[in-house]
Amino acid sequence: MTIAPRFFSPIGTLRHAERLNFLTQDVRAAGTVLGFFGAAAALGAKPAELVLMVCRRHSPSDLHRQVVLVFQQDRGFADALSKLYRVHGRPLGFEAQQRWCAIPEPAFMRDETYALMAARFPTLLLIEEDEDGSLHIEVHASSGFKTQPQLKLAPLQPRKPAKKPAEQKPAQKPEQQPAAKVMQMPPRPGAAASIPPQSVMTSQMAQPVAEVVPLRPRKLRSAVALNETVERRVVDEFRRLLRTVAQHS
Repeated sequence: MTIAPRFFSPIGTLRHAERLNFLTQDVRAAGTVLGFFGAAAALGAKPAELVLMVCRRHSPSDLHRQVVLVFQQDRGFADALSKLYRVHGRPLGFEAQQRWCAIPEPAFMRDETYALMAARFPTLLLIEEDEDGSLHIEVHASSGFKTQPQLKLAPLQPRKPAKKPAEQKPAQKPEQQPAAKVMQMPPRPGAAASIPPQSVMTSQMAQPVAEVVPLRPRKLRSAVALNETVERRVVDEFRRLLRTVAQHS
């Protein structure tokens, strides 16, 4: 699989995957929606729990593949998806009843689209067609749901193990060589220019330092802050007013 969905994890494939080859024949036909419900029935999932993703070339002469998302009619999900692609200026085509949409693969926003699907659908059925016409069908589970629906799955085919790099022989330890002598680097030309000469520093130190004039203390004009007795009277009067307002309110 060249497309690795984020926020999803593969859990299996369909038991009779060869029966769904017609889904990739014409992704723009109404039979794609009918095939979506057939795939949900074959998987044992409710249509509201499943989103179908088909990635193929619409015609052999197409340069890029096409990503088609098929799902049960959901106005909220369709509006969120259309707004996302409209904001980023990416092409996105919906059919009239907004049950499926088509996206060119170069314009497909993977992380954002997978995040929307993972928040809405617990199951993703991914069908990908290679250049030679072979199909790869995988069922993915969303990591956003704690409980997954009971599905009729077949185990995934084991992938070919990646070739291990050739083992390299341990390098022989080089013979100990005498330590190299550390030579002091000459000073940079810019550093010497930045340091003022000694004569300039002595002339600056000889100049008299200006005296620091202390600031005048600010005079507080509030009698409350200067007289504790007056401050206590003001606080008591304020509390009396609060009690009076509380009794008459």
